[in-house]
Amino acid sequence: MAQLYTSNYANNVPNMSNSELVGMAKNRYTDAETMEAISKGYYRLAKEYLAQNPNITPGAAQELWNHRGYVFKAVLMSKGTIKLKKKEYAEVYRKYFKNKSRSQWRMMQAFLGSHYYWENNKKSNTPGEVLEEIFNDLPEQEMDRTYTLRRFIQHKNCPLNLALKIGTIKTPESAQRYYTDDFENLRNEAMLKVAEITKREARSSR
Repeated sequence: MAQLYTSNYANNVPNMSNSELVGMAKNRYTDAETMEAISKGYYRLAKEYLAQNPNITPGAAQELWNHRGYVFKAVLMSKGTIKLKKKEYAEVYRKYFKNKSRSQWRMMQAFLGSHYYWENNKKSNTPGEVLEEIFNDLPEQEMDRTYTLRRFIQHKNCPLNLALKIGTIKTPESAQRYYTDDFENLRNEAMLKVAEITKREARSSR
């Protein structure tokens, strides 16, 4: 068989077991050629782990981005690996995520950043107008979740109008005591965001 790569690991990707592929995909020190070979390989789970690798090479990331579907795109966006132009955020959202309930969690991950507290959500660069479009498209059950709504006001690009909407949102009638208090806390946080945005915009207009 012809040697496609200089890396022995890369040339043996087709011969590796699934567990070996996952191990290589997760490893931050896997060489560039092996990452490329895995990104072009058959094992989907290994490719998803590769998309999460903080040291994924630009070539391997682009290969995964070009795959059909939304899973790899969501992971790469949540990690800040793929940098989109401003207009591309709306295009990707509308093509792969809008009004598709099966990809709801992935959509949140892609456009609002990782949901894990130890990861840096400031990597998410979703423009404010796209955040507002996503908010307006949320299914009813998500509008009852303070955790979901809080992710919008914590986003660095949260626009003033969206913060105001969340700051005046009503508590669901079915909410129990704890959730009633949490909605009140949410509204207070949103109004603090309104004050922060207003102050920032006033400074920039001087």
